[in-house]
Amino acid sequence: MKKKMISFASLGIVCATFFLSCESNNQAAEEQLDAALETPAKIISNAKAATLFNNDQQTRLSQIGKANTRFEDKAIHFDLATLESYIKRLETLATSRNLPITGASFVFGADANGKRTVFLMPSTRNADLDYQESFTIENGQFLTFKHVDPSLKPQNNSQNDENLVLSPNGYVSFNESVVMFNNYQAQYIQPFAKKVTKDYYTKAVWYSLDELKGYIHYLKRKSHKHNLAITGIDVFFGAYNNDPSLELKSNAQTVFLAASTQQQTIVNVTGKSLQSLTQEDLFAKNDENVNESLAYNMGQLSPPPPRG
Repeated sequence: MKKKMISFASLGIVCATFFLSCESNNQAAEEQLDAALETPAKIISNAKAATLFNNDQQTRLSQIGKANTRFEDKAIHFDLATLESYIKRLETLATSRNLPITGASFVFGADANGKRTVFLMPSTRNADLDYQESFTIENGQFLTFKHVDPSLKPQNNSQNDENLVLSPNGYVSFNESVVMFNNYQAQYIQPFAKKVTKDYYTKAVWYSLDELKGYIHYLKRKSHKHNLAITGIDVFFGAYNNDPSLELKSNAQTVFLAASTQQQTIVNVTGKSLQSLTQEDLFAKNDENVNESLAYNMGQLSPPPPRG
């Protein structure tokens, strides 16, 4: 009798172990599938984020006499909740006014002291020029923000009555954004253009609304899973390698996005900071694991090169 009881008990242990093993394997498979479905396509590795950051320092800032720019002045911070509210605003506007809003562009700017910044504007596709053109609405007037122009003219009367241009410090008017745009042209594009001749110089980077929402969802999910306390997104200027295979993106200015806590910019789920990553001599050159990365890139550069 005791032998039978022991046999049944042993069988129970074996079965329990088997089912626990199956459950563990299924859970691992589900988590892997979930990660594959939830990871945005434009997430980039830590190595690529660091390369973009360092390229900007070497091929842009160092070339135009701004090599001593502090790391703190390179992080352009947007609050996560504010970004979510902004995207909802654009979606509501698209529906209520039947506007073909395709996404939002991070438009390049600089303040009066020469510090670089970006501001967000809704965009719609310009079919004639074949690019995503930013716009805003003021005093009931639809105002385009043409990145193809070397500089823009302010309006006679500009007021922030629709809240469609989002800067790191809050919503700004058309004229305020024009000043920042023209400052960037004068302080960053013109000095660089004297050294490097290109068909065009990037002045904005575009993402669809779904891409931005997907990235925010991804960060919130990773923040909850890994207890990261992500509160915002930091935008950094970057530059692509001078590689002919990149075609139009070769040696082009861009921006990339990274997760932000209240203390620092982090680039992966272990809480690795971008600053520490870029200060290392050999920064994770073989790190191509995007599933643990929190950096985002590969937006559409604007304006396009002129047509021949």
